[in-house]
Amino acid sequence: RQQPGSVFVPMHWNDQYASRARVDVLVGAVVDPISGQPASKNVPVRIERFVAATYGFAVLRRKPANIPAAYWAIAKCSGGWRLEMAFAVAPDDWASLVGELAGTDVQLAAYCDAETGRYRFACYEEDQLSGTVFLAPEPVAVSRDWAIAQLSAPNLARGKRTSAIAGRPGKGAVDRGATVCACFGVGANEIASAVERGCTTVSAIGEALQAGTNCGSCRAEIRNIIELQRTRAPTSAERKLVVPA
Repeated sequence: RQQPGSVFVPMHWNDQYASRARVDVLVGAVVDPISGQPASKNVPVRIERFVAATYGFAVLRRKPANIPAAYWAIAKCSGGWRLEMAFAVAPDDWASLVGELAGTDVQLAAYCDAETGRYRFACYEEDQLSGTVFLAPEPVAVSRDWAIAQLSAPNLARGKRTSAIAGRPGKGAVDRGATVCACFGVGANEIASAVERGCTTVSAIGEALQAGTNCGSCRAEIRNIIELQRTRAPTSAERKLVVPA
């Protein structure tokens, strides 16, 4: 937990995975004479809130050579790269932005709402999805795991290309939610559903879904989901125990 009056900054040694993420450029060249370690923990700082005009999320088959956003963070994902962005000024030409991220030779399926500032693009090379880009005036609300999974989905017929910009599964499909247990690929929504069915302990979740039974690093997050679900509503198993007076 972060202590009041102190600042935590993730440390990166290069600019490959995030913009302006090299905290060493903020720290003076004062090092310990024996170990050579920088005096990062003793540097006074002043922080200001970054006010974004537009937020973005993208899933791309190839890593873009240039990301024209004031803030961005990129990471490998299944089938490609996932990218979070924030823009200080909204770009004038969104299609050009998408071309810079996904390539200018892709075919686009797009949803554009200039009035609300929401834009969604699906990029195709022949019939294969090569990327999706989501943009909004607030942090983008899409199912990120689902969007990532679309890179590995079967090729879509031309008439169904817009389904990729929905940002979440269609009617009747299951949205697993953000991955909680990486060992067994179990999502937050799956755990919440199991709690609804009466699995109200971490051990019970493990027996039902295997989540938390391998490395165990997700057990705290599973416990948080259980507590959150139990404060929202009684589970189906608990409802069965209620006897009318």
